[in-house]
Amino acid sequence: MIEKNLILYLPFDDPDGSSVAYDYSESRADAELSGGAGFSRNAKKGKSLALNEGEAITSKSIPFGSDFTLSLFVMPASERLGWILNLPGIDNYIEQWLDVVPEKWVSLIFQKKESRFHVYQDFVEVFNDIVPETPVGFSINDDRLIAGTNALFDEVCLYDDAIALTEIIKEQNNVTDVEYYINGINFKDFGVYVSKSNGLVGQLERKEGATAEYDTYHGLARDLDYVRYKERTITLECFIEATSRSKFVEWLDRFYEQFRRKGTQRFRVEYNGSTKPLVYEITMQQGSDPEKTWGRYNEGLMVGTFTLTLVEDDPVKMVLRHIATASGSETSFKVTTSRRLTVAWGDGTFTNKVIGDNVEVSHTYEAKGTYDIIISGVIEDIENIETDDIIVWQKLM
Repeated sequence: MIEKNLILYLPFDDPDGSSVAYDYSESRADAELSGGAGFSRNAKKGKSLALNEGEAITSKSIPFGSDFTLSLFVMPASERLGWILNLPGIDNYIEQWLDVVPEKWVSLIFQKKESRFHVYQDFVEVFNDIVPETPVGFSINDDRLIAGTNALFDEVCLYDDAIALTEIIKEQNNVTDVEYYINGINFKDFGVYVSKSNGLVGQLERKEGATAEYDTYHGLARDLDYVRYKERTITLECFIEATSRSKFVEWLDRFYEQFRRKGTQRFRVEYNGSTKPLVYEITMQQGSDPEKTWGRYNEGLMVGTFTLTLVEDDPVKMVLRHIATASGSETSFKVTTSRRLTVAWGDGTFTNKVIGDNVEVSHTYEAKGTYDIIISGVIEDIENIETDDIIVWQKLM
C-alpha cells in the first residue's frame, strides 16, 4: 500500500490565518509558516501554500540514505524552475533547469532508486542519471531565489521508498467516486451505491426566535440576538446490487443493521480524498423499504432502489483529526466555553457536557487508526481552544 510508505503529506487545506500547515501522515511533522507564507484558494486541490517570500518549515527530512519519492504540484511565478541535488563536498551538486509556463500548475516527481535519480515533469521523465554519493540536500528554485519566491505549492507527498510512477499518477489525479461510509465501512462493501444526495451541505433551517406583536406597531417584533439552527436532514437515494436473491436479503439486512444500533452512528462522505471529509453523527428515524423485483432464478442479479433519511440532531460542529500510530494513543484539547459541548471521539465513545474555563478533555484510543473528532454545540461561542490535533474544520454545518 502506498499509504504505509507516506512519511509526509502536506495538502495545505488548513484554516485561513493558521500559522501551521498540518501533516496528514503518521509523522505529524506539521510545517510552521513564517514571513508572508499563507494559504491560497488558487490551488490544484482545495487550498495551496502561497510562499509570498516567506517560509514553511517541517521537521521531516528527506531520507537521502535510502530510496525515496517526493511528489508535488508547483505553480511557478517565472518561466524557469530549477532543482539542485547537493552532494558531499564544496561545489558538488547536480542541477537542472526546466522550462515552465508561469501561473500554470506543473506536476513534479523526484525519485531516488538505489544509486539512480529520476525526475518527472508532468509525468514525463526529464532526468535520469547515477548519483555517485549519498545526497545531503535538495532544493527547488525559480528565478527569484534571492528575492524570495511567490510560487504556489500543493499536495506535497514524501515517501520512504521508490513508488511506482503509475501509483503516483493515480494518487495525484485522485479520480475517484464520492465515497460514503457508515461506521467506517464503505457503502459499496454492502453492494450499496448512492445515486443522489440532498442535505449534506447548505444552509440549515433557522430556528424561530422569540416574537411579540403590539397593537400599536406594524408587523412583528423578533429577537434576532441569537442565531440557532434546526437539525440537519440528509436524504440519500440508493440502489443495491446482489448476485442472488438470498445475497440481496442478506446484504441489505447487514447494511440496515448499521443504523439499528444504540445511539448515533458515524456517517462520513469523502468527496475529494480523505483530508477534509464531511462527517456526521446521525440516526435513521424513518423506515426504508426497497423497491425491487425478485429475480427469476436465485442466482440471477438482483437490484433494489431505496431512500435513506438520516438526521443529525446537533449539526453545528468543529472537526479535529487524531492519528493514532499505536494502541493506547492519547489525545486531549483545552477549551473555554460558556455553552455545553459534546465530543464524539470517532471510536463510538462520547464526552458530554463539556463547559467551563480552560477545561481539559482527554481520550485514549484502544486501536491504531485515524479518528475524526466531532465537537458539537454552539461552536461560535467557544472563546478559546488549544489542541495538537489537526483542525480539519473550524466550523462545519
